[in-house]
Amino acid sequence: MKKLILLSIFVGLLFGCSEDILDGTQKGTIKGSVRLELTNEPLANVKITTTPSTLTVYSDEEGNFEILESVPMGDYSVKAELNGYVTEVEAVSIVNANQTVSIVFEMIVDESLNTPPEKPELISPENLATDLPNNLTLKWSSNDVDSDTLVYRVMLSNNITNEQIEFADIEVDTLALESLHFGTTYTWQVAVSDGVNEEVFSQSSQFTVRSNPEYRYHYVEKVNGNFTIKATNLDETIEITNANYSSWRPHKNNIALKLAFLQTLAGQTHLVTTDLNGENLHQISQAPVSGFRPDVMDFDWLNNGSKFIFPSFDKLYKINYDGTGQQQIYQTADGHFITKCAWSYDGSKIAITTNDINGYQAKIIILDGDGNFIETIFENQPGAVGGLDWNITGDKLLYTYDVSGFENAEYRQLDTRIFIYNFNDQTAVDMSELSMKPNGTIDIDPQFSSDDARIIFMNTSNDMFSVKSIYELYYDEENQLTRELIIYNGEMPDYK
Repeated sequence: MKKLILLSIFVGLLFGCSEDILDGTQKGTIKGSVRLELTNEPLANVKITTTPSTLTVYSDEEGNFEILESVPMGDYSVKAELNGYVTEVEAVSIVNANQTVSIVFEMIVDESLNTPPEKPELISPENLATDLPNNLTLKWSSNDVDSDTLVYRVMLSNNITNEQIEFADIEVDTLALESLHFGTTYTWQVAVSDGVNEEVFSQSSQFTVRSNPEYRYHYVEKVNGNFTIKATNLDETIEITNANYSSWRPHKNNIALKLAFLQTLAGQTHLVTTDLNGENLHQISQAPVSGFRPDVMDFDWLNNGSKFIFPSFDKLYKINYDGTGQQQIYQTADGHFITKCAWSYDGSKIAITTNDINGYQAKIIILDGDGNFIETIFENQPGAVGGLDWNITGDKLLYTYDVSGFENAEYRQLDTRIFIYNFNDQTAVDMSELSMKPNGTIDIDPQFSSDDARIIFMNTSNDMFSVKSIYELYYDEENQLTRELIIYNGEMPDYK
């Protein structure tokens, strides 16, 4: 019995000694890495501690750390701390001697420590600035002490409609505005976001766009594949229509104080009018302006502003300035399309060009003001014919003709020249030849100036792909016929 008791005491002492040794001397390792959650970028100098406490270590340049063979067996909370980041805690257990446990900390930025951006300062235009152009650039500034990426939102409204337009996701501190309404006051404000804090708003600022300068030259420029109408005094250019839709063949009327042009509406070409600043669009034509190539076709406006004429296939229509009273006044006898038309200054005569479906077999026909046939002054010549504009007295007519006689499916012109037809002696003078038109180019879309002293027209290479530019043809002080470039990269000129 004594032997049994002594044996039990011995075993108890033996096991008691073993537990003290495991708690104090049998240790494991905790190692791991620290990364930025969004990018997996390693984070250095992150403080790693445990609870219960063991060694304190820091992550290296690769974001790695190790508490080597210093962690007694047991349960631990491992903490990762770095200024500017949310502290992370992971639970681990060391259950065996010499055990290694791995941890990956994914830390996030502590947004509570992020400072909002500075309130944007509106720099340009100055508050209450007036007489500004209708194309201008807004400029502002803002800073962020945390060097966060700033994104801006610009809010713009006008005093006419009070409509607010918003421009979002701007990553620069400027915004170009085009085709602002003339004579209109605008209010603008900028909001800035750093992606962390709430948006910060600037103060509001106002500026006023000048009144429409009503320039006399109008022309067309192709922008993003669409025809855009512009106006100029040859020193400054303003945009009348924007490039969201095609608008072409501008004709200004100084009595009506309106601008008329062709525009694509619901897939059809129609005659429309606007104010001289491009606002208050009004559709005039009831039947579409249709026939041979919409970009080649043209209409005309009676000088007193009361009526229009426009073609549709083989018919010529007359219509009042407000879109009422449309009536057919002429139809070709051979079914050919009417492509161009021009009203004389007093409205007593109308000139038209007609052609077949390919643009050829062209004629120039003269009608009276009611559409009755008078005479044909050009026919039976191969090649393209165009132009059409009367002088003030109605005894001369501008037109164009490709003297090469070339014809192809693309309606290419090789040597198109400007002619003045004189009704008094029934002769035509080649003005392009007299002014030494450069070889390999064409002159098209001529128009008399309002005093008949000049001819405004477009010239371009006969490859039809080169830049189109607008010129004036006039006699200089030495009575020499002169060609002068006035508008680079423009076509379909109108001067009123």
